[in-house]
Amino acid sequence: MKIGRNEKCWCGSKKKFKYCHYGREKEQPLSKGEAIGESKKIGSRKCCYVPDELKGECDKKIINAHTISKSGSLKEIADSTNHVLGLKIDLANFFKHEGRLIPERIGINQASTFSGFCAKHDKELFSCIEDQEFCGSERQLHALMYRSVAKELYAKEGSFLTSQLLKGGDKGRHPIDQLFIQNFAASNQSGVEAAQKELSELKRKLDEQFLGKTRSNFSHLIVRAKSPVPVAVSSIVSPVSDFEGNLIQDLGDLSVPAESLVFNSFSSDGKGYVVFSWLKESSKVLGFINTFLAIDSDGLFSALIRFFFGVSENTFISPVWWDSLEASQKCKIQELIMAGVNPFEFEPKKLLVDDGVVFTGLEVGDITKVNF
Repeated sequence: MKIGRNEKCWCGSKKKFKYCHYGREKEQPLSKGEAIGESKKIGSRKCCYVPDELKGECDKKIINAHTISKSGSLKEIADSTNHVLGLKIDLANFFKHEGRLIPERIGINQASTFSGFCAKHDKELFSCIEDQEFCGSERQLHALMYRSVAKELYAKEGSFLTSQLLKGGDKGRHPIDQLFIQNFAASNQSGVEAAQKELSELKRKLDEQFLGKTRSNFSHLIVRAKSPVPVAVSSIVSPVSDFEGNLIQDLGDLSVPAESLVFNSFSSDGKGYVVFSWLKESSKVLGFINTFLAIDSDGLFSALIRFFFGVSENTFISPVWWDSLEASQKCKIQELIMAGVNPFEFEPKKLLVDDGVVFTGLEVGDITKVNF
């Protein structure tokens, strides 16, 4: 590849070649320590995700906000030392476990936290689910969605910054490796930007509802149980396939906005709940929900386990429940956790389909449809 020193660099940075990739293969490579340090900075940034109209009221004290209630959900499933099992998603842990994600002990004070709200607004927005028994009110359903969407937006913004870091990872490498790294980073960035745009639009609608500008345009499915759910989760996903193995949307086609599904699994007053939430207009997500509702009641908990671990990293496990599992069940969960981790592999369309591995530990009770 021939390129003049004063021409625009081939990598798309819009800088001149001489100020960008000229002689890049002779530069000092990014060390593991530097990469971990930059990754920690990205993961510790602070902000408050309230509507723009309320940012002037922030008390400036950004806290480690829980995406899953500590007082209710996490304490319900924690062991005697107040620990749960969860995934530690950071570059240092990635190197430590050679690319594998493994459930590890996490104290409930640290589990599920992110620096996404100031103390004032965290209290105002989420006291209805932190301090009150869950009854499925519109305000509680909105709060569950708002927190999950804010956490995912925070994560996607972090992913964008990480892709910027990745672009500097080609220092000291052969030009062909530089080309591969830059193309991979650019492709990843395009996907992240599309996801950010979609999440920002979803949050805008939640903001308008919170500010009283619009009425709710969301549908919800509330699954109840008489005992706490042994796996707590708060997340959002654009499902690729349903519980019957049908492909429902192509996330590789960035010209078509993806339909999103917010889901929370938690406990309140000794009872367990799973709540699915989505825009009422999202027909693909409704089809996905209908394949879940078509599952026999005895298979619902196993289906939820496949879903939780197959599509979300923000999952926290009861150590007592985990220790009760057989080796084959633990292997299945580990397989589900690793599904989608490799960026060069497509999500298997049979990911959520019943494969005969049965999980026990929760008896699903009644199911309520809201605003279908």
